[in-house]
Amino acid sequence: MNRLVVRAPNHLGELILSVPALQRAATDEAAAGRSPPIVQIVSWLAPLLRWAVTGAEVLPLDNRRACRRAARAIRIAADGFSIRGVTLTPSFSSAFILRLAGVTSLRGTAGDFRTWLLTDAVDRAPLLAGHRVDEYLSLLGYDRAAEPARPALGDTAVARTAWDSAERRLGISGAMRGQRVVGLFPGANGHARRWPATRFEDLADRLSAVAGRTLVFGGTSDRPLTERVAARAGKGGIDLGGRTSLMELAGGLLSCDLLITNDTGPMHLAAALGVPVLALEGPADIRQTRPLGARVRLLGRFDLPCVPCVRNECPRTGVGYELAEARGECLRLIEVREVEAAALAMLNEESA
Repeated sequence: MNRLVVRAPNHLGELILSVPALQRAATDEAAAGRSPPIVQIVSWLAPLLRWAVTGAEVLPLDNRRACRRAARAIRIAADGFSIRGVTLTPSFSSAFILRLAGVTSLRGTAGDFRTWLLTDAVDRAPLLAGHRVDEYLSLLGYDRAAEPARPALGDTAVARTAWDSAERRLGISGAMRGQRVVGLFPGANGHARRWPATRFEDLADRLSAVAGRTLVFGGTSDRPLTERVAARAGKGGIDLGGRTSLMELAGGLLSCDLLITNDTGPMHLAAALGVPVLALEGPADIRQTRPLGARVRLLGRFDLPCVPCVRNECPRTGVGYELAEARGECLRLIEVREVEAAALAMLNEESA
Protein backbone atom coordinates (compact mmCIF):
# COMPACT_ATOMS: atom_id res chain seq x y z
CA MET A 1 0.00 0.00 0.00
CA ASN A 2 1.11 3.54 -0.66
CA ARG A 3 -0.19 7.08 -0.36
CA LEU A 4 -0.67 9.41 -3.29
CA VAL A 5 0.62 12.88 -2.48
CA VAL A 6 -0.24 15.71 -4.86
CA ARG A 7 1.14 19.23 -4.74
CA ALA A 8 -1.71 21.46 -5.87
CA PRO A 9 -1.25 24.69 -7.85
CA ASN A 10 -0.44 27.86 -5.93
CA HIS A 11 -2.95 30.21 -7.58
CA LEU A 12 -6.74 30.38 -7.31
CA GLY A 13 -7.50 30.06 -11.02
CA GLU A 14 -5.17 27.12 -11.53
CA LEU A 15 -6.51 25.40 -8.43
CA ILE A 16 -10.01 25.65 -9.88
CA LEU A 17 -8.78 24.11 -13.12
CA SER A 18 -7.11 21.26 -11.20
CA VAL A 19 -10.35 20.31 -9.41
CA PRO A 20 -11.53 17.72 -12.01
CA ALA A 21 -8.20 15.91 -11.74
CA LEU A 22 -8.11 16.01 -7.93
CA GLN A 23 -11.73 14.87 -7.65
CA ARG A 24 -11.05 11.95 -9.96
CA ALA A 25 -7.91 10.96 -8.06
CA ALA A 26 -9.85 10.97 -4.77
CA THR A 27 -12.58 8.81 -6.28
CA ASP A 28 -10.11 6.33 -7.80
CA GLU A 29 -8.03 5.99 -4.62
CA ALA A 30 -11.19 5.18 -2.67
CA ALA A 31 -12.32 2.67 -5.32
CA ALA A 32 -8.95 0.93 -5.09
CA GLY A 33 -9.25 0.62 -1.32
CA ARG A 34 -6.39 3.01 -0.66
CA SER A 35 -6.22 5.90 1.76
CA PRO A 36 -7.36 9.32 0.57
CA PRO A 37 -4.81 11.26 -1.46
CA ILE A 38 -2.86 13.87 0.46
CA VAL A 39 -3.00 17.23 -1.29
CA GLN A 40 -0.48 19.84 -0.19
CA ILE A 41 -1.57 23.40 -0.93
CA VAL A 42 -0.73 26.94 0.11
CA SER A 43 -2.70 27.74 3.25
CA TRP A 44 -4.97 30.48 1.94
CA LEU A 45 -6.42 28.14 -0.69
CA ALA A 46 -6.98 25.23 1.71
CA PRO A 47 -10.62 26.11 2.59
CA LEU A 48 -11.58 26.09 -1.07
CA LEU A 49 -9.85 22.75 -1.66
CA ARG A 50 -11.61 21.16 1.31
CA TRP A 51 -14.91 22.38 -0.12
CA ALA A 52 -14.23 21.25 -3.68
CA VAL A 53 -12.56 17.85 -3.10
CA THR A 54 -14.17 16.10 -0.16
CA GLY A 55 -12.33 12.81 -0.63
CA ALA A 56 -8.83 14.20 -0.10
CA GLU A 57 -6.72 14.93 2.97
CA VAL A 58 -5.76 18.59 2.70
CA LEU A 59 -2.31 19.53 3.98
CA PRO A 60 -1.89 23.32 4.27
CA LEU A 61 1.50 24.79 3.41
CA ASP A 62 2.26 27.91 5.43
CA ASN A 63 5.68 28.70 3.98
CA ARG A 64 6.82 27.41 0.61
CA ARG A 65 10.44 28.23 1.48
CA ALA A 66 10.43 26.09 4.62
CA CYS A 67 11.07 22.96 2.57
CA ARG A 68 12.18 20.65 5.35
CA ARG A 69 9.18 21.52 7.49
CA ALA A 70 6.83 20.95 4.53
CA ALA A 71 8.49 17.60 3.75
CA ARG A 72 8.19 16.50 7.37
CA ALA A 73 4.46 17.35 7.33
CA ILE A 74 4.04 15.06 4.32
CA ARG A 75 5.88 12.19 6.03
CA ILE A 76 3.72 12.57 9.14
CA ALA A 77 0.54 12.62 7.06
CA ALA A 78 1.67 9.53 5.10
CA ASP A 79 1.88 7.69 8.43
CA GLY A 80 4.54 5.18 7.45
CA PHE A 81 3.21 4.38 3.97
CA SER A 82 5.43 4.71 0.94
CA ILE A 83 4.71 7.85 -1.06
CA ARG A 84 4.10 8.32 -4.76
CA GLY A 85 4.17 11.97 -5.64
CA VAL A 86 2.73 14.17 -8.37
CA THR A 87 3.36 17.89 -8.59
CA LEU A 88 0.86 19.93 -10.57
CA THR A 89 2.85 23.13 -10.21
CA PRO A 90 6.03 23.54 -12.30
CA SER A 91 8.16 25.09 -9.56
CA PHE A 92 11.48 23.73 -8.30
CA SER A 93 10.43 23.93 -4.64
CA SER A 94 7.36 21.74 -5.12
CA ALA A 95 9.48 18.89 -6.50
CA PHE A 96 12.23 19.45 -3.93
CA ILE A 97 9.79 19.22 -1.02
CA LEU A 98 8.37 15.94 -2.30
CA ARG A 99 11.83 14.47 -2.75
CA LEU A 100 12.77 15.53 0.78
CA ALA A 101 9.63 13.72 1.93
CA GLY A 102 11.08 10.49 0.56
CA VAL A 103 8.79 9.75 -2.36
CA THR A 104 9.35 6.47 -4.18
CA SER A 105 8.23 8.06 -7.46
CA LEU A 106 7.68 11.65 -8.55
CA ARG A 107 5.83 12.81 -11.66
CA GLY A 108 5.71 16.35 -12.98
CA THR A 109 6.58 18.55 -15.92
CA ALA A 110 10.24 18.91 -16.81
CA GLY A 111 12.02 22.25 -16.60
CA ASP A 112 12.75 24.99 -14.05
CA PHE A 113 16.04 23.17 -13.23
CA ARG A 114 14.09 20.42 -11.50
CA THR A 115 14.05 17.62 -14.07
CA TRP A 116 16.70 15.69 -12.14
CA LEU A 117 14.35 15.56 -9.14
CA LEU A 118 11.64 13.75 -11.11
CA THR A 119 11.48 10.01 -11.70
CA ASP A 120 8.81 10.59 -14.35
CA ALA A 121 9.55 13.87 -16.14
CA VAL A 122 6.77 14.90 -18.52
CA ASP A 123 7.44 17.12 -21.53
CA ARG A 124 5.06 20.03 -21.07
CA ALA A 125 5.11 21.26 -24.67
CA PRO A 126 2.48 18.79 -25.99
CA LEU A 127 0.25 19.53 -23.00
CA LEU A 128 0.17 23.24 -23.87
CA ALA A 129 -1.83 22.48 -27.02
CA GLY A 130 -4.87 21.74 -24.87
CA HIS A 131 -6.62 23.19 -21.86
CA ARG A 132 -4.96 23.38 -18.43
CA VAL A 133 -7.69 21.07 -17.07
CA ASP A 134 -6.39 18.36 -19.41
CA GLU A 135 -2.78 19.04 -18.39
CA TYR A 136 -3.61 18.33 -14.75
CA LEU A 137 -5.58 15.22 -15.66
CA SER A 138 -2.66 13.97 -17.74
CA LEU A 139 -0.16 14.52 -14.92
CA LEU A 140 -2.33 12.34 -12.69
CA GLY A 141 -2.37 9.65 -15.37
CA TYR A 142 -5.75 10.22 -17.02
CA ASP A 143 -6.48 10.40 -20.73
CA ARG A 144 -7.54 13.65 -22.32
CA ALA A 145 -11.26 13.89 -23.13
CA ALA A 146 -12.77 15.32 -26.30
CA GLU A 147 -13.79 18.43 -24.34
CA PRO A 148 -12.16 19.67 -21.14
CA ALA A 149 -14.17 18.84 -18.03
CA ARG A 150 -15.87 21.80 -16.37
CA PRO A 151 -14.76 22.23 -12.77
CA ALA A 152 -17.58 21.79 -10.28
CA LEU A 153 -17.38 22.74 -6.62
CA GLY A 154 -19.25 21.44 -3.57
CA ASP A 155 -22.56 22.34 -1.97
CA THR A 156 -22.92 26.10 -2.33
CA ALA A 157 -24.59 26.41 1.08
CA VAL A 158 -21.20 26.81 2.78
CA ALA A 159 -20.30 29.75 0.53
CA ARG A 160 -23.73 31.35 0.86
CA THR A 161 -23.48 31.11 4.65
CA ALA A 162 -20.06 32.78 4.55
CA TRP A 163 -21.49 35.58 2.38
CA ASP A 164 -24.43 36.10 4.74
CA SER A 165 -21.93 36.59 7.57
CA ALA A 166 -19.90 39.01 5.45
CA GLU A 167 -23.01 41.04 4.65
CA ARG A 168 -23.80 41.37 8.34
CA ARG A 169 -20.20 42.30 9.15
CA LEU A 170 -20.09 44.92 6.42
CA GLY A 171 -23.52 46.31 7.22
CA ILE A 172 -25.02 45.56 3.81
CA SER A 173 -27.49 42.81 4.74
CA GLY A 174 -30.63 42.96 2.68
CA ALA A 175 -29.44 45.89 0.59
CA MET A 176 -31.46 46.03 -2.65
CA ARG A 177 -32.78 42.48 -2.40
CA GLY A 178 -34.66 41.38 -5.50
CA GLN A 179 -32.73 43.66 -7.84
CA ARG A 180 -30.09 42.80 -10.41
CA VAL A 181 -26.62 42.33 -8.99
CA VAL A 182 -23.59 42.89 -11.20
CA GLY A 183 -20.11 41.98 -10.00
CA LEU A 184 -17.00 43.75 -11.25
CA PHE A 185 -13.42 42.61 -10.78
CA PRO A 186 -11.22 45.43 -12.14
CA GLY A 187 -7.89 44.16 -10.80
CA ALA A 188 -5.49 41.43 -11.92
CA ASN A 189 -2.08 40.17 -10.86
CA GLY A 190 -0.37 41.40 -14.04
CA HIS A 191 -0.73 44.91 -15.43
CA ALA A 192 -0.94 43.50 -18.96
CA ARG A 193 -4.10 41.64 -17.94
CA ARG A 194 -5.95 44.74 -16.69
CA TRP A 195 -8.53 46.50 -18.80
CA PRO A 196 -7.93 50.25 -18.23
CA ALA A 197 -9.23 51.34 -14.84
CA THR A 198 -11.03 54.38 -16.23
CA ARG A 199 -13.05 52.09 -18.48
CA PHE A 200 -14.17 49.98 -15.56
CA GLU A 201 -15.24 53.23 -13.89
CA ASP A 202 -17.19 54.30 -16.98
CA LEU A 203 -18.76 50.85 -17.26
CA ALA A 204 -19.90 50.97 -13.62
CA ASP A 205 -21.54 54.32 -14.32
CA ARG A 206 -23.34 53.05 -17.44
CA LEU A 207 -24.55 49.82 -15.82
CA SER A 208 -25.85 51.60 -12.71
CA ALA A 209 -29.10 52.19 -14.60
CA VAL A 210 -29.79 48.45 -14.79
CA ALA A 211 -27.92 47.10 -11.75
CA GLY A 212 -29.60 47.69 -8.42
CA ARG A 213 -26.44 46.53 -6.74
CA THR A 214 -22.85 46.58 -8.05
CA LEU A 215 -20.36 44.52 -6.08
CA VAL A 216 -16.77 45.56 -6.80
CA PHE A 217 -14.40 42.77 -5.78
CA GLY A 218 -10.65 42.91 -5.31
CA GLY A 219 -7.72 42.31 -3.01
CA THR A 220 -6.31 44.66 -0.40
CA SER A 221 -3.87 46.16 -2.90
CA ASP A 222 -6.80 46.95 -5.22
CA ARG A 223 -8.57 49.20 -2.70
CA PRO A 224 -7.88 52.55 -4.45
CA LEU A 225 -9.23 51.03 -7.68
CA THR A 226 -12.27 49.30 -6.18
CA GLU A 227 -13.20 52.47 -4.29
CA ARG A 228 -13.22 54.53 -7.49
CA VAL A 229 -15.20 51.95 -9.47
CA ALA A 230 -17.77 51.48 -6.69
CA ALA A 231 -18.20 55.25 -6.39
CA ARG A 232 -19.05 55.49 -10.09
CA ALA A 233 -21.76 52.84 -9.64
CA GLY A 234 -23.80 55.30 -7.59
CA LYS A 235 -25.82 54.41 -4.51
CA GLY A 236 -25.85 50.73 -5.49
CA GLY A 237 -22.05 50.46 -5.58
CA ILE A 238 -20.43 48.41 -2.82
CA ASP A 239 -16.65 48.38 -2.47
CA LEU A 240 -15.45 44.91 -1.40
CA GLY A 241 -11.75 45.42 -2.14
CA GLY A 242 -9.78 43.51 0.49
CA ARG A 243 -12.91 42.98 2.60
CA THR A 244 -13.81 39.34 1.91
CA SER A 245 -12.27 35.99 2.72
CA LEU A 246 -11.97 33.38 -0.02
CA MET A 247 -15.21 31.65 0.95
CA GLU A 248 -16.98 35.00 1.34
CA LEU A 249 -15.79 35.89 -2.15
CA ALA A 250 -17.34 32.67 -3.46
CA GLY A 251 -20.63 33.53 -1.76
CA GLY A 252 -20.55 37.08 -3.07
CA LEU A 253 -20.02 35.79 -6.59
CA LEU A 254 -22.99 33.45 -6.18
CA SER A 255 -25.18 36.47 -5.46
CA CYS A 256 -24.29 38.04 -8.83
CA ASP A 257 -26.42 37.85 -11.96
CA LEU A 258 -23.25 38.58 -13.94
CA LEU A 259 -19.53 38.98 -13.24
CA ILE A 260 -17.47 41.23 -15.52
CA THR A 261 -13.81 40.56 -14.90
CA ASN A 262 -10.26 40.65 -16.13
CA ASP A 263 -8.34 37.39 -16.53
CA THR A 264 -8.26 36.46 -12.83
CA GLY A 265 -8.71 33.62 -10.36
CA PRO A 266 -12.20 34.86 -9.41
CA MET A 267 -13.10 34.57 -13.12
CA HIS A 268 -12.49 30.81 -12.89
CA LEU A 269 -14.17 30.58 -9.48
CA ALA A 270 -17.33 32.27 -10.78
CA ALA A 271 -17.44 30.04 -13.87
CA ALA A 272 -17.11 26.92 -11.71
CA LEU A 273 -19.98 28.16 -9.54
CA GLY A 274 -22.22 28.57 -12.59
CA VAL A 275 -22.26 32.37 -12.40
CA PRO A 276 -22.53 34.07 -15.82
CA VAL A 277 -19.08 35.47 -16.66
CA LEU A 278 -18.06 38.15 -19.13
CA ALA A 279 -14.27 37.88 -19.30
CA LEU A 280 -12.05 40.60 -20.78
CA GLU A 281 -9.12 38.72 -22.26
CA GLY A 282 -5.82 40.26 -23.32
CA PRO A 283 -2.52 38.34 -23.46
CA ALA A 284 -3.85 34.99 -22.21
CA ASP A 285 -3.83 31.85 -24.34
CA ILE A 286 -7.52 31.03 -24.23
CA ARG A 287 -6.87 27.52 -25.56
CA GLN A 288 -5.18 26.76 -22.23
CA THR A 289 -6.81 28.95 -19.61
CA ARG A 290 -10.24 30.09 -20.77
CA PRO A 291 -12.85 29.84 -18.01
CA LEU A 292 -15.01 26.74 -18.28
CA GLY A 293 -18.64 27.27 -17.43
CA ALA A 294 -22.10 26.97 -18.92
CA ARG A 295 -22.51 30.75 -19.19
CA VAL A 296 -19.22 32.30 -20.23
CA ARG A 297 -18.47 34.91 -22.88
CA LEU A 298 -14.98 36.11 -23.81
CA LEU A 299 -14.20 39.55 -25.21
CA GLY A 300 -10.77 40.15 -26.69
CA ARG A 301 -8.73 40.92 -29.77
CA PHE A 302 -7.59 37.41 -30.49
CA ASP A 303 -6.74 38.41 -34.07
CA LEU A 304 -3.75 40.55 -33.07
CA PRO A 305 -0.36 39.06 -34.05
CA CYS A 306 0.96 39.51 -30.50
CA VAL A 307 -1.91 37.55 -28.88
CA PRO A 308 -1.35 35.36 -26.96
CA CYS A 309 1.93 36.48 -25.40
CA VAL A 310 0.83 35.19 -21.93
CA ARG A 311 2.89 37.90 -20.22
CA ASN A 312 1.93 39.87 -17.15
CA GLU A 313 3.79 42.95 -18.38
CA CYS A 314 3.35 44.07 -21.97
CA PRO A 315 6.74 44.10 -23.74
CA ARG A 316 5.60 46.17 -26.73
CA THR A 317 6.70 49.73 -27.47
CA GLY A 318 6.22 52.19 -30.29
CA VAL A 319 3.26 52.34 -32.63
CA GLY A 320 0.59 49.68 -32.28
CA TYR A 321 -1.19 47.65 -34.92
CA GLU A 322 -4.30 49.82 -34.69
CA LEU A 323 -3.54 52.37 -31.97
CA ALA A 324 -0.89 55.05 -31.73
CA GLU A 325 0.61 53.35 -28.66
CA ALA A 326 1.43 49.62 -28.72
CA ARG A 327 1.68 48.96 -25.00
CA GLY A 328 -1.39 47.13 -23.70
CA GLU A 329 -3.09 47.44 -27.08
CA CYS A 330 -4.91 44.08 -26.85
CA LEU A 331 -7.05 45.25 -23.93
CA ARG A 332 -7.22 48.95 -24.83
CA LEU A 333 -8.92 47.99 -28.09
CA ILE A 334 -11.90 46.71 -26.10
CA GLU A 335 -14.31 49.65 -25.87
CA VAL A 336 -16.68 50.40 -22.99
CA ARG A 337 -19.70 50.34 -25.28
CA GLU A 338 -18.73 46.85 -26.48
CA VAL A 339 -18.57 45.53 -22.92
CA GLU A 340 -21.79 47.30 -21.98
CA ALA A 341 -23.64 45.76 -24.93
CA ALA A 342 -22.37 42.28 -24.11
CA ALA A 343 -23.26 42.71 -20.43
CA LEU A 344 -26.81 43.85 -21.20
CA ALA A 345 -27.29 40.95 -23.60
CA MET A 346 -26.17 38.46 -20.94
CA LEU A 347 -28.37 40.07 -18.28
CA ASN A 348 -31.35 39.93 -20.61
CA GLU A 349 -30.65 36.25 -21.31
CA GLU A 350 -30.70 35.58 -17.57
CA SER A 351 -34.03 37.34 -17.09
CA ALA A 352 -35.67 35.79 -20.16
